[in-house]
Amino acid sequence: MYDMRHLNDNEISVRAGDAAFPVPFREGLLYSSPARGTWTIAHTSMLIPGSHQIFVCPSCCLRGVVLSAEEMGAMDRFSMLEFTDDHILRGDLEDMIIEGVSGILNEMPKKPTCVLLYTSCVQHFLNIDLNLVYRECAKAHPEVDFIDCYMLPTMRKHFSPEKMQWRQLYRAVKKLPEDVHLANIIGSFYEIQPESELFEIFREAGVRVSQLPTMVSYDEYKHMGAAAMNVFFHPVVDFAAKDMEKRLGQKAVYMPVSFNYEEIRRSEMNLAEALREIRLPDYDALEKEAEEALAGALAVIGQTPIALDFSAVTRPLSLARMLLEHGFSVRRIYADAFAPEEKGDFEVIRERFPDVKIFPMTQPGMRVTRRNAEEFLAIGQKATYFTGTRHFVNLVENGGLYGFKGITEIAHMMVEAFKTEKNPRDFIEIKALGCAENCARLEDAGCGNGAKRTDACCGNGVILGDDSCGNDSAETSGGGETV
Repeated sequence: MYDMRHLNDNEISVRAGDAAFPVPFREGLLYSSPARGTWTIAHTSMLIPGSHQIFVCPSCCLRGVVLSAEEMGAMDRFSMLEFTDDHILRGDLEDMIIEGVSGILNEMPKKPTCVLLYTSCVQHFLNIDLNLVYRECAKAHPEVDFIDCYMLPTMRKHFSPEKMQWRQLYRAVKKLPEDVHLANIIGSFYEIQPESELFEIFREAGVRVSQLPTMVSYDEYKHMGAAAMNVFFHPVVDFAAKDMEKRLGQKAVYMPVSFNYEEIRRSEMNLAEALREIRLPDYDALEKEAEEALAGALAVIGQTPIALDFSAVTRPLSLARMLLEHGFSVRRIYADAFAPEEKGDFEVIRERFPDVKIFPMTQPGMRVTRRNAEEFLAIGQKATYFTGTRHFVNLVENGGLYGFKGITEIAHMMVEAFKTEKNPRDFIEIKALGCAENCARLEDAGCGNGAKRTDACCGNGVILGDDSCGNDSAETSGGGETV
């Protein structure tokens, strides 16, 4: 145990040379820092054009999501049904939800394209009949797609909330006649950088790309069902990709956001093979461009201490290793755990750069660590907050960057951050970086709440866990411990 009143860095951090993999720190009580740029379930659902969220929860659970909706200016796309002990004692939670949903939808000037109906832990502890709830909602509102969604932080036996969220987000996509010239990018909060060589591969193959962050209509969302493949970049999205492969027959192609040149080449060659034999990008030129950008950044930044975190990129060890091998002074990595695929990068850092310090992001001791003890250049909001720096790259969840072009862009962003002083509070206290802008974009395009939909886009009404949402299958998203 440590004294929280007199905590120094060595008590809360661990040297890379001494760290365990993949979890360097013991689990226990958690702390959440004021760096709020990462997305939550309330934000992620807003990516579907014209969708509406309804949360069915006790008041204590509703507080956070309603504040999120207000902050991003999307209260017109958000509703809530609050239940109390009386509903539980009367045993009428099913009726309460069915009647409440109809009450909300019938009062709208235009009904939404789809409803993401979030149930919480209590309904699942009680094992209420969610099949009945969704059937009755679909019967009463056949023109609306209903997607069963879950706010279940207490139920992690099989799937994390993030995995479940990404799977459910694409559940209203139904199988359409296959278009071999269409591919989906799934599981990204941000538009993948159009300049990425990834799109050069797609163009060479004559393939169009569909991705949620660029869509302006529900028709586009539903048309994802015609794609021949789904490309994804984060392991947490594999649950969604496998589900779409099973339901829609769409090939799943995983392309990790790595900062290792050889791994980037392998991933892109795998994509090219999946599309068909095509001419690959000029990797020598791309690598040269990245090397020049990194060399230019090093010339400006020099040996300024660098801190980076897991909220900025999904492969923080890969980024740290690349920067260290190019001469940058990476001093700190903020992460509670690492993905198994980072084992190789971890071993290199442990052997060659053992003095790099690894800090947790959610241990209570992080509340009282020293800030402003040394001027850092930070990559990511958590690293920005914990170091107290005013020089930072405001990046969340890869920020749409990928490949050699992504490396080049990060080098440029580091130079800009080094040269420009910013007040962190103006950036890191805003939840879900970019979500409010996405909501405004959809509103401007006329596809906010109640967006017009064509008959061709109307689904069958209810979209349930594994086409049945039964409680007897570990593969469904139904109630009880199978979630």
